[in-house]
Amino acid sequence: MEQLPLFSLLLAASWLDLSTHKIPNWLTLPFILLALIYHALLGEGLAFSLTGLVYAFLLLFPLFFFRLLAGGDVKLGLGIAAFLGWKLFLEALLYGLVIGLPLVLIFAFYKVGWTGFKQSFMRYGYILGTKQYLAPVDGELAGLKVPYGPALSLGAGLAVVLNHFNLFTLV
Repeated sequence: MEQLPLFSLLLAASWLDLSTHKIPNWLTLPFILLALIYHALLGEGLAFSLTGLVYAFLLLFPLFFFRLLAGGDVKLGLGIAAFLGWKLFLEALLYGLVIGLPLVLIFAFYKVGWTGFKQSFMRYGYILGTKQYLAPVDGELAGLKVPYGPALSLGAGLAVVLNHFNLFTLV
C-alpha cells in the first residue's frame, strides 16, 4: 500500500508521455517533494531520499545533456529515486533500459516502418563515408521522438515487485 503514490505517478506519467510526448512538471516536481517529506517523516529518513536524488541526477543528467532523454524523463527518474532510494533506483533504471530498447524499436518500427530504418542507416553510412552531415528527413528513424517514460515506469514497477516478493534483486 505504501507504493500506491509511486504506482500512481508511474501510470500517469506513462499515459501522458504516450499521449502528449511530455511528462509535465506539475506531476513530477510535487512527487519529488512528497517523497522527500514522506521519507523524512515516516520512511527511511531524508538522507535516503536525497541520496537517491543525487544518484539519479548523476546518472540521468548526462543523458539529458546529450539529448538522449528529455527533461520530463529525467524528472520522472528523480521522483522514482527519491521514493525508492538509490539501490532500488539503480535496479529500476537497469530494468527500464532493458525494457526500453525493445519498446523503442517496436514504437519506431510502428511509426516509420522498414523504410524509415533503412533511410536512417543509409544516411549514417553516407555521413561516415563522406564526413558531411546530412539532416534527417520526415519519415526517418533519426527524426523520431520516442516516449521513454513508459519504459522507466515499467522498470520501476518491475524493480518494486521483484524486490517486494524477494524474487530477484541486483543490489
